Amino acid sequence: MVNIVNDYISYTKKCFNNYMKYILDTNYDKGIVNRYIDSYINVRYSNYIEGCSEDTSIDKKIDYSMKLCTKELIETLPEKKKKNIKDIEKMFDLVYKLDGLYLLEKQNKIIENIVELRNELGIESVDFAKQFDKLLREDIRKKREFIENFSSDVFYLDKKKVANNLYKVKIKDRIKFPELYSEVAINKARKKDTINEDIVFIAYNMVSGIVINEIIANKFDNIYVVDFPMSIFDKLTKKNRLLGSIDNEYLLEHLNLNVTFTCFQKHREEIFDLMHNGYKFSLSLDKGFDYSSDNLEYLEVFDNIFMLKDKYYYKDMLNNGKIGKRIIIVDEVEQ
Repeated sequence: MVNIVNDYISYTKKCFNNYMKYILDTNYDKGIVNRYIDSYINVRYSNYIEGCSEDTSIDKKIDYSMKLCTKELIETLPEKKKKNIKDIEKMFDLVYKLDGLYLLEKQNKIIENIVELRNELGIESVDFAKQFDKLLREDIRKKREFIENFSSDVFYLDKKKVANNLYKVKIKDRIKFPELYSEVAINKARKKDTINEDIVFIAYNMVSGIVINEIIANKFDNIYVVDFPMSIFDKLTKKNRLLGSIDNEYLLEHLNLNVTFTCFQKHREEIFDLMHNGYKFSLSLDKGFDYSSDNLEYLEVFDNIFMLKDKYYYKDMLNNGKIGKRIIIVDEVEQ
């Protein structure tokens, strides 16, 4: 099963390595370059680095990360590597701009800057600009095609904003059935476990595409809630494939798997294990939820709890100091 975010980041790392190999020529050192690439990716795709506030701009966070990487490399590598480290660091000042070419086709100015740095390092640049421009354009095209492959003319995501930067996502289709099939029969077929599970695979891929596009555009706030069918817990291979398709630390910061309370009761320990491994869950209080102190304790592990307003315990839940702020009132919950 394809993991869109893993594959995109893997290709991006490969691109950066190729760029540096081509730019640095004989100054290229794979070990040092990869250390800088890893430092860059960790900040660029998480928008986080210890030592910088949340309000710090992404470019300043990256710059801070590059300086920390340089410091660590100088402290751990032999003295003879110091000049090489400094030379490579200069080139990595431009990596964020190269990465941004997915959206902004401003190759000429960036390539001019690279040529200037190459000249400072005494690297000859005959035909470099033309060949490097060709390389960049080809990589940009491949990245765009990769992301666009996960859009669909048949399926689309229905996103409903339920709280600030929080969206519940349902996948819908544009399939037109013959008139001889009733709406009831069509909806019944769609809700069958196997069909519902297969559609969820499509939903996860489409949400992954949305998230990677938002990260590229420096949008890090949105969180998407997607159903995780209870039936899939009983199908080990299928469940592992589904989880594997989203197993990426950057993606999981923007994705909540939504289960019903009935599902949570039945598969509680497994859900706890998945939480421990980085998966985030939301909870829908379906008809299986019984308002009791024991059940309320379990709710504390969920960031988002969806419930109907017509429940007798509605006000008590909202006034609960531990979970009140996590309650989100919706028009319907999954059953």
